[in-house]
Amino acid sequence: MLSVRMSDVIPPTIYSQGRLYAPEEPEATALVVRNGQIDYVGSDEGARSFASGAPEVDLGGRLVTPAFVDAHVHTIQTGQVMNGLDLSTASDRADVLDAVARFARTHPDRKLIVGQGWDERYWPDPRPPLRAELDRAGGGAAVYLARVDVHSAIVSTALLDQIPGVADQPGFCPDGPVTRDAHHLCRSATDRLFTDAERRADARTALNRAAQVGIGCVHELGGPHLGPQEDLLRVQQVGSQVGVDIVCYWGELADDQSVVDAAIRVNARGLAGDLCVDGAIGSHTAALFEPYSDSDGLGNRYLDVDQISRHVSACTRAGLQAGFHCIGDDAVAATVDGFRRAAATVGEGRVRQAGHRLEHVEMIDTAGIRVLARLGVMASMQPAFDMAWGAPGELYEQRLGHRAASMNRLATLHRAGVGLAFGSDSPVTPLAGWETVRAATHHSNTVERLDVPTAFAAATFGAARAGQDHHLGMLTVGARANVSIWQPFADQRPDGLPTLEDELPVCAATVARGRAIYSDGSIDGFPFTASDDG
Repeated sequence: MLSVRMSDVIPPTIYSQGRLYAPEEPEATALVVRNGQIDYVGSDEGARSFASGAPEVDLGGRLVTPAFVDAHVHTIQTGQVMNGLDLSTASDRADVLDAVARFARTHPDRKLIVGQGWDERYWPDPRPPLRAELDRAGGGAAVYLARVDVHSAIVSTALLDQIPGVADQPGFCPDGPVTRDAHHLCRSATDRLFTDAERRADARTALNRAAQVGIGCVHELGGPHLGPQEDLLRVQQVGSQVGVDIVCYWGELADDQSVVDAAIRVNARGLAGDLCVDGAIGSHTAALFEPYSDSDGLGNRYLDVDQISRHVSACTRAGLQAGFHCIGDDAVAATVDGFRRAAATVGEGRVRQAGHRLEHVEMIDTAGIRVLARLGVMASMQPAFDMAWGAPGELYEQRLGHRAASMNRLATLHRAGVGLAFGSDSPVTPLAGWETVRAATHHSNTVERLDVPTAFAAATFGAARAGQDHHLGMLTVGARANVSIWQPFADQRPDGLPTLEDELPVCAATVARGRAIYSDGSIDGFPFTASDDG
């Protein structure tokens, strides 16, 4: 049976000779895109009949899928790392200092050096650079170098001198990494040192990269500790230019009507995302019930249950999505309890209808999962976290011991009926599509592995649903035309998706809202012309 939708506004484009991943039309080889939407899914002959005389792009047997949706991105910060210092390969503190010194020499006019990704756990000497060492390497520049989890950083004196009162904040260390409130202040200070043009250029770098890996929509997770609220508008405006769809969130407590009004003014879908209940496991700031295995501390909880409950209630009444960053078991339990109390205040039905979301949810018990399922709260998760830190002997086991076995309960959440939305948390892990899906299907705990179609759905339709967009993430008539086209690959499943056992598919082209936003040049007649700025 053929699916069609009539539209007469913009001349259509036919994409034919492909292999469409369209479960409702499993034999489909062609689609027709018109006016930013999918108007037809079916056979080549049917497409030509439906859109007689329209331009036709021969896909040469390539796989066509819905474009990926990355449900958790810090766009400008991603661009800052891509245009600054990537420290993920640093093997000791000398590598970090050498990278800073090289950058300072080759960018003598830069008053700010930003880097991210260092991880001291496997260095011969795990001590990060001292402040005096960083000062010398930076040559007097303000330097901010975030740890891989972006919840602590090493910073230079030139940066600290611009932050009155930072030495009095929780988490300040006179010569080592800053964490907690001191880190938030340092991160905010770096944002003030970038110009508007630089911030837009960084956003463009990141969004162009997203298009290159088959991502057609990103959820921008902003907040006062990450950058000014104007960044949401910057990312939206650059996204419109590049062609990547943007869904924005602002992570601030809805404890005043002015906060709600401000979020609405910048087109935020909700007061959600990186509204932090706690920190991160790598920085020993995720809030735990029992001490870390390699430290006496319990981490840090930034919000209490009453604050969480009032926020969820206020957002529900205002028609906004609520959401939180929560990782440790204490933080996740407090968040779940806050949702439960909010539901008792405003009604379970209203909470369910609001479509709230949680970010990370790395340590959740079975009772908490049942509450999320009952209240319709989606879990926005990052399978790459398990790929990076879930193996035996890796970060989770180092920090948590036996508790590492129950991290990132993807399959358990799915079986319980909790909606899954996948993302990268870039720049914590890179912008990615198939890498995210593979991480979910190769979870370090075999009980928590998803099959390929389920994981792919969480990285497309599920992520779109978390952004309250129900017209995205599917190749079906009436859906928004966000489509990715993949170079031919071996090892495909009967449904056309990759097995993800060997090499991953390479993106040949990406379409968003019917607009060609990326092409590698291999498809003859593909309607894409690269802009001067990339």
